Amino acid sequence: MNAPVYHFTDTARLPHILFSGELRAGRNQIGGFPDPDFLWATTSATGDRTASASMPALREGRVRLVRFTLAAQDFEPWDTIVSRVPAWTPNHVERLERAAIGKSRPQDWRCRLAPLPADQWVGIETRSYTDKVWRPLPTPWSVIPLDAQSYAVQIGAKVYASTAVPGPHGMAAYVPTVLNAEDAA
Repeated sequence: MNAPVYHFTDTARLPHILFSGELRAGRNQIGGFPDPDFLWATTSATGDRTASASMPALREGRVRLVRFTLAAQDFEPWDTIVSRVPAWTPNHVERLERAAIGKSRPQDWRCRLAPLPADQWVGIETRSYTDKVWRPLPTPWSVIPLDAQSYAVQIGAKVYASTAVPGPHGMAAYVPTVLNAEDAA
C-alpha cells in the first residue's frame, strides 16, 4: 500500500463533516480561483499552514486540530489533476503556488474532485494546541445534532460544537463552542 495522505481541519468543521458522511471540497472564492475547487490532502503528516483551521480558536482551546488519514490512491498529485481541469489555467496554478511559498509545498499536495465517503477514511485523529500528540477520535464516533445548522462531537471530557454561518468569499464559516461533557448532558 502507498503511504497515506492527510486532510487537516479542526473541530469546528468536524461535526459537520461527520454528519454529512463525506469529505468534500469547499467553495473557496478567495483569490478568484476557479470552480471546481478540490478536496485537498497532503503527504505531510505534520500538515501545512494552508489547511482550514482557526489558529486563534485553537490557541484559546475552543477547537482541536483534526487530521484525517486517507488512502493515497484516492487522490492525484496536484500537477496531474490540475493539468486535466481546464478551468485551472497556468496563471491560476502559478498564483496559488506562489501564495503557498513558506507555508506549503505543492509537490506534497494531493487532490480529488469527488467527495470521499466515510467508509473510505482510514482514520481520524485530533490534538490540542498545548498537547501536540495526535490521538485517535474514539469510535464509534457520533454526532450530536443541536439544530439545523449546529452539530457537536464529544472528545474526552469536552463537547466541541459549532454552528455553520454564511462566511466571506462564498465559504461557510463555523462558530465554535466548547463545553464540559457533564454540562452538555
